[in-house]
Amino acid sequence: MNQRRHIPLSLPDPDPQACSLAMRLAVCQKVPLFAELDAQQLAQINRHCRAQRFDAATPVYMEGDAATHLYVVATGAVKTTRLAADGRESLIDLLTPGDFFGALPALGQKHYADSATTLTPACLLGLDASEYDAVMHEIPQVAVATLKGVAHRLTQSQQAIHMLAGAPLEQRLAAILLVLAGKVGKPWNGATLLDVPLAREDLAAMAGAATESVSRLLSQWQREGAIEAGRRWVAVADAARLRQLRDGMG
Repeated sequence: MNQRRHIPLSLPDPDPQACSLAMRLAVCQKVPLFAELDAQQLAQINRHCRAQRFDAATPVYMEGDAATHLYVVATGAVKTTRLAADGRESLIDLLTPGDFFGALPALGQKHYADSATTLTPACLLGLDASEYDAVMHEIPQVAVATLKGVAHRLTQSQQAIHMLAGAPLEQRLAAILLVLAGKVGKPWNGATLLDVPLAREDLAAMAGAATESVSRLLSQWQREGAIEAGRRWVAVADAARLRQLRDGMG
């Protein structure tokens, strides 16, 4: 089979049983909000969570909806997006197991500031407002960790806005590919495969650029041997070259 046509990704098991109790507990331990908790406390967290299965390309919530849930990704991948003033969609984050997203009034947000959509089949652990209040009452250190976690997310958003505001497209796109390689990369054919299905439109939304511009740049980098790519997948073949581009040394 032609390598460009084949999607060499490890898609999540669609079987609902794949989101087992053991997996949910292991994932909760990865979440910054719960990372310092012991096994008994993690079991408490899990009892408050509702596991929900989503097919690929399914909205979890929409920008502007009332904020009712905080979610943890147990399996699969989720993207969060936001509409710009010109109506163009910007990709805010790519979330994988152990990441949290969503909003609650207790965290100072009455409405979701973004939209969340699954990229793959996914199992999400949801906490509504009453359940999260119960968690913070039962385990007070979660409240402190929540403040730190929200502050960290804010810092990440500010850094992303700064990068998009000033850097040329090739620097922005190279930085994005390197970040994704560190987050969702896996060894593949001597390269680092970004192990989530990403369309050119997704990368363009993350880079704040036109899809055609991103496609041309990816095609150029593929000819130069910096990446390998096909339909809905990208692999970093020469990370050193991308670091040069990211740092403006291209």
